Amino acid sequence: MFSKYQHSEIKVYERDIHLSATVSGVATRHDAPQSPQMPAKSYAQYCPVASALDVLGERWTLLIVRDLAPGPKRYTDLREGLPGIATDLLTARLRTLESAGFVARRELPRPAPAVVYELTDAGRRLTPVILALAEVGVEMLDAPKPTDHVAAERVVLFGLQCRFRPDASPALSESYQLQVDGQPFSVDVANGAAKVEPGVASHPAMTLTTDARTLVALGRRETNPDDALAAGSAQLEGERAAFDRFMDAFVPAPGQRGQAPAPAPAQGAS
Repeated sequence: MFSKYQHSEIKVYERDIHLSATVSGVATRHDAPQSPQMPAKSYAQYCPVASALDVLGERWTLLIVRDLAPGPKRYTDLREGLPGIATDLLTARLRTLESAGFVARRELPRPAPAVVYELTDAGRRLTPVILALAEVGVEMLDAPKPTDHVAAERVVLFGLQCRFRPDASPALSESYQLQVDGQPFSVDVANGAAKVEPGVASHPAMTLTTDARTLVALGRRETNPDDALAAGSAQLEGERAAFDRFMDAFVPAPGQRGQAPAPAPAQGAS
């Protein structure tokens, strides 16, 4: 689901924000209910892009789609993962997405009955759009602030995926297990592509246990594997060489996108 994808670029402009996004299909009027609830605000343009943004362009909406892309979530899970959103606004956004045919509610059976929200087939067609936004956004990210909400799922499924460098190790064929803030993620690299998803890798060359902020710091080269392991902020099971291969495949060289700037040479150095 989160593997690299083939695409053709389409420039998508949302109000004053210019984003280069990949659109592999959004819900059409045939995918959605015949009379969806119309959004309170509309671009009033006879255009498929404007029509999609009438539903998806409001604040928080695409973040809800992002959080549902890995799988179903309860309302409380969504609310906890979106600090700052008012409960009535989250309810309104979910209702709009349901009405437009992107999201559906489902009741889980016993012994743990609960209502979850999940993407429909039309909603899952938005996943390449979310990944394209991540490709753009990873270049804009600085180091997280102490007040930023840094979630393992987003750091791994979107941040790590976007950092994969197929040219760095074109012959690499290996699996890795990540345990980030107690959540398992599998990383499979083969044939110049990476597949990153929640769950357990079948035969990982190494297992890295860490927290989301340390993984970000490793990805930005603000710390290195030796320091992280020595400090105990990361623990390794398996080959140390496999950890190095993982870093080579997913961590750009200093000065490239999403990296801390390379340190300036000392004054007087020749």
